[in-house]
Amino acid sequence: MLKKIIGTTGTRILNAGFALIILYLITNYIGSEGMGIIGLIILDITIIQLVIDLIAGSALIYYASRTNLGSLLIPAYLWIAVVIIIFTGVFMIGNTIFPPSVIEIIVPDGYANHILFLALISGFMVTHYNLLLGKKRIKTYNILFTLQISMMLAVFMYQLFAVNNTDVEAYLYGLYFGYGSAAVVGFVAVIYKAGQLNLSEWQATVRKVLNYGMVTQLANILNIGNNRVSFYIIRYFLGLNILGIYNAGIQLTEGLRVIGQSIAVVQFSTISNTNEYEYARTLTIKLMKLSVLLTGFALLVLILIPEDVYSLLLTKDFSGVKPIVIALSPGLIALAINNVFSHYFSGIGNPKINLHAKITGLIFTLTLIFILIPAFGYIGAAITASVSYTATVIHQYIVFKKQTHTRFGEWIPVKQDLIDFKIIVQSALKRDNKSDDN
Repeated sequence: MLKKIIGTTGTRILNAGFALIILYLITNYIGSEGMGIIGLIILDITIIQLVIDLIAGSALIYYASRTNLGSLLIPAYLWIAVVIIIFTGVFMIGNTIFPPSVIEIIVPDGYANHILFLALISGFMVTHYNLLLGKKRIKTYNILFTLQISMMLAVFMYQLFAVNNTDVEAYLYGLYFGYGSAAVVGFVAVIYKAGQLNLSEWQATVRKVLNYGMVTQLANILNIGNNRVSFYIIRYFLGLNILGIYNAGIQLTEGLRVIGQSIAVVQFSTISNTNEYEYARTLTIKLMKLSVLLTGFALLVLILIPEDVYSLLLTKDFSGVKPIVIALSPGLIALAINNVFSHYFSGIGNPKINLHAKITGLIFTLTLIFILIPAFGYIGAAITASVSYTATVIHQYIVFKKQTHTRFGEWIPVKQDLIDFKIIVQSALKRDNKSDDN
């Protein structure tokens, strides 16, 4: 498992490096207003993906090892088509009912079709990702993840430097190729290891997936509310340029999130394939320590970078990025904890805990966001996010402690943790470098 964590973390760090290059290109060639538009487009795609994930989301990871892939894959494809049709209707009705000034706060003018098509491709791509994770094919997942962002970066750079296209569309063309290549290769990878695709009892399987996915996706929807509702509020009160600066600060911190995300991906894949709750508890505690320590160290490095470096890399239009990172710092540590807790509760088949925790976080978000953003701008949005993430984690910790009777002292890193980690690393490095797909 540690080899998979190291491989996943290495892949995500590589991809975070690519993401920083993409951020540099956007800020230097497209500008803050374009960055704001891109932020809204990605957010809209994410919202559509959340609805797709009711059937094609993390429930696929949980059930991929428990049922035939055919009864998961085909209904997922059909559901993706239904969701895109529904949102097409929503966009059309919205344009009829509301004035353009209201619609543009949520859907940037002229980009509705791009959002729908990209969401369609993203739905297929994420479905394949989830099925691979459910089968514990972590190495294939990592390869696809790298292929996605590599293709995106290559096409984006081609548009900027070969075609001299410095509009937002240059970035979107990169997304088309990145999502599309990962979706196609992902389909081949899923089918290659699927065996016979049996559709028998698909209706019962879909009901199970919905029961699991409904709660999980409600939690994810609330999570997006906690994370990104500030985008719409900033767009309304402060405009696209300020939103672009805030989005740049968020993108800078994405590199720190890959540590907790990488650990949590393998944790979820492992826990969802076992019924040993004590093992799941112990694993969660150890991975939590690792996640927090590594994230904290990386965060310290990011904070110590001088403001002038940020201005040099991102241009002076983005000189307010470092204060955003500082204000987000407590929230970034909370997110590292939240990732591990969330995947623990989902992995043992109890995602309702995450839903309740997200409700707690959303209460803080809705209480603070309309006060702090008008008063402090994007810094107020960052402070709101940190408070919301922290409240969410406190809720999860209380429930975890109550269910598992874990003592507070077990969370404190001790010398034995370092010894255990060193032994596991040495053991992992001595093993043959066999494919994770075998």
